[in-house]
Amino acid sequence: MFKLFQSTPDSSEAATDIGTSGHSVDEIAEELRSLILQQLAHGGISSGCVTLEVHQTGTLRDGRHVFVGMMRLVKWHRSSAVRLLLGLPILESRLRRALKGTWMQHVSHFSGVWLHASGQLQDSSAMQDLRALVVDIERMESEPTTSMWSLPTELK
Repeated sequence: MFKLFQSTPDSSEAATDIGTSGHSVDEIAEELRSLILQQLAHGGISSGCVTLEVHQTGTLRDGRHVFVGMMRLVKWHRSSAVRLLLGLPILESRLRRALKGTWMQHVSHFSGVWLHASGQLQDSSAMQDLRALVVDIERMESEPTTSMWSLPTELK
């Protein structure tokens, strides 16, 4: 299941206090969390491969709270991980579009989503699989090129 770790807000206002909008920081964060979860599910991202944290990162001059969604890729589910890694700009665009139709756009500012790969994945077969996928994508190009993702020919 996706997880939420709410940090202590940077401002002097407590997370449960009602802001000028009439909505608490926790209420806004929970609504944003729900929206992100919906978009991840809609995008075919397995709930077991990523954790989610929603943080308030500050307050704008107009009093609206700023929030960010922070995701951590913690388990390698090939299709979900590739969708998340390659589709991050699509996910963020869909989130921004979805937020335009909610009350949250009037009471908060969404600063985007961040994605971090867990250290557990960095020295695992997942990285070998990811490297092979990148090489396969590169081979689809009309002109073969080498990149930092490709293995040197002597190691193939």
